[in-house]
Amino acid sequence: MKQLYILLIVLILFQGCRDEKSQKNGEKTNETIEIIQDRTFKNGLLIRGNDSSKPVPIGRLYPIGKGVEEPSWAIAQWGTHHVMNDISPTIINDSIVYKQDAKRLFFYPQRDGNTIIGLEVFASKEYSAPRKLGENWVHLLIEQSFKNLILLKTVQSINYKLKAKLLFCSNKMYEEFNPDLHTAQITFFLTIQNSIKDSPQYGDFFWFGLPLYDYRYSKIAEYGAEDLGKDDASKKFISTVASDELFSGSLHSMDWISIDKNIYPLIKKSFETAQSRGYMKGSKWEDLCITGMNIGWEVPGTFDCGIMVECPSLIATMNN
Repeated sequence: MKQLYILLIVLILFQGCRDEKSQKNGEKTNETIEIIQDRTFKNGLLIRGNDSSKPVPIGRLYPIGKGVEEPSWAIAQWGTHHVMNDISPTIINDSIVYKQDAKRLFFYPQRDGNTIIGLEVFASKEYSAPRKLGENWVHLLIEQSFKNLILLKTVQSINYKLKAKLLFCSNKMYEEFNPDLHTAQITFFLTIQNSIKDSPQYGDFFWFGLPLYDYRYSKIAEYGAEDLGKDDASKKFISTVASDELFSGSLHSMDWISIDKNIYPLIKKSFETAQSRGYMKGSKWEDLCITGMNIGWEVPGTFDCGIMVECPSLIATMNN
């Protein structure tokens, strides 16, 4: 036993000498950076109204403390007839809840430092008749624009982590449901943008989507098309990966799903697809950054729906 103890001490000392020697020789591990800011919501959220062409803040929420910095997060509620603002929170089972007739938003801080966000939309309070082609639709999103941009060419990998559980999704349209027009869906979107100011294509971008749920499909297929459907649509390319690329199972099961995936190769593939479809012309991979994100409900149909999502994480591992 004494000999084993001595051997362990020698191994520890050897490892310490090895680590010190590595540092003197200039060796280092790759730096990692969390891209998403304020994942505990300590600085609150800005509230935006119902017109995506006028995204100016109309208020603020502070569900978990009141930090000294400007909020990184915002709530977007495009297309709603019931704008959420000036609502006092209530505490229900350790969750901070904001509620009105057509939507409910809650935050549940976890002991491990993560935060669960609940997003619920009651579109049966929003639509007086089934939505028609070209008409706006209801959104409830949380979003942020990233302050410290990282060129994708300087990144080795981007690890995307998220947990989610569908709470309910009820079709209130019955025989009037048209799957070409109506659904309730959630996708985690990133904006991949040309951020080189000297580039002629500075500011050009495409939407990169990581799907979670669509009422119509238990498995969500890969998708690529122009962003259309309403007057102020961006007209930019949308590229979403297949749900099978990200997680097994389906939120239709009403169980938790977990994602832990390096999405860096998927972003590069989507950029190549966008260019092959005639978008992002004049931009190079070396010009691109992830400039923002949003996640939440888009409900272009009469559905009542709710989900719990652990605040997503995007950890970039940098090149040496």
